Amino acid sequence: GAGFFYIPGSDTCLKIGGFVSATYNMYWHSKNATDIGGVYGWHRGLNGISTLARADVQIDARTNTEMGLLRSFIELEINNASYGSLAATGPATNVKLNKAFIQFGPLTAGRATSFFDFFNGDYTQNIVFEASHADSNVNLLAYTFSFGNGITATLSIEDPSTDSNALRRATLGAPYGGVHSPDLVANVNVTQAWGSAQAMAALHMDDAANGTVQQNKTGYALGAGVKVNLPMLGAADQIALQVAYAKGAIGYITNGFGGTVFDFDTNGGTINQSTAWAIAAGMTHGFTKTITGNLEASYAKYTTSRSAAAVGDFAQWDVIGNLTWQPVKNLSIIGELEYRNMDYSAATPVLDSSALVGSVRVKREF
Repeated sequence: GAGFFYIPGSDTCLKIGGFVSATYNMYWHSKNATDIGGVYGWHRGLNGISTLARADVQIDARTNTEMGLLRSFIELEINNASYGSLAATGPATNVKLNKAFIQFGPLTAGRATSFFDFFNGDYTQNIVFEASHADSNVNLLAYTFSFGNGITATLSIEDPSTDSNALRRATLGAPYGGVHSPDLVANVNVTQAWGSAQAMAALHMDDAANGTVQQNKTGYALGAGVKVNLPMLGAADQIALQVAYAKGAIGYITNGFGGTVFDFDTNGGTINQSTAWAIAAGMTHGFTKTITGNLEASYAKYTTSRSAAAVGDFAQWDVIGNLTWQPVKNLSIIGELEYRNMDYSAATPVLDSSALVGSVRVKREF
């Protein structure tokens, strides 16, 4: 395929790609609240701007064998970022292994995108906020059944302790106990000329180790989504819609809750599981050959039985939009606005709040 070349002396094709990006952010925050997902606004002791330099390298090696395609894929990400709205301090550098997996026919083994995830922020950059859809990488072992005509079904065993989504990766300590079993994830997907659709489900074990509460309870998540191509508007135009519900497995709803959330609490001497649901939609439209507009919006609701004064039920709105200009091939200049509103329940002594982030990103793919 395009971009691949044979490794000399072998029957393996190799493709090397990735991108370099530079991002510049500015934060605005309502005066009522102290924090929405790390955005603190114009507090004099904190930063109101942040920058990010990112290098992403991808290596894709493929070999045709008598038993099917053998593929290995690696994605390594290196970031250098200011702390932005967090404590006023120096830059931070981190290295992330986003993906490292082997595919052999229907088998996928290693670190890859969770098979629960479908509509995961495909259109916008999600610099600070992310609409309410899950987008995570996790260590997994999966088998995909192909029924033909673009229809597949996948069963995946996933380790939540390795998930890039912190909401699925519970920190040890009350009320959470250790991870004693993997998550079981399944989906049915159809991909055809008109677009794609997916139904997905996950089982997640809630283990408690909090004083006298030494028990577990099964949590779950359900979701469905559809992406429809719109060639009548433009060659790359598309619209997407997704809904999801979770009980005791909140991280499958989104990466980006702005409030404090828990899968469960142990008030009353037993496991009480929290619930959440979300609906998200998005659209991408090419105005010209070089200018593209993208829009995402979502609504999510979180409900808990926790009695702690600082934690309670809330609803969350997210609206994210950007314009992308590609003056030459593989170079993008992106301007994005991200808005979040937090509406806490009347019984919760936390003030409603909102925040706006403005970002400019320069990105060069190769």
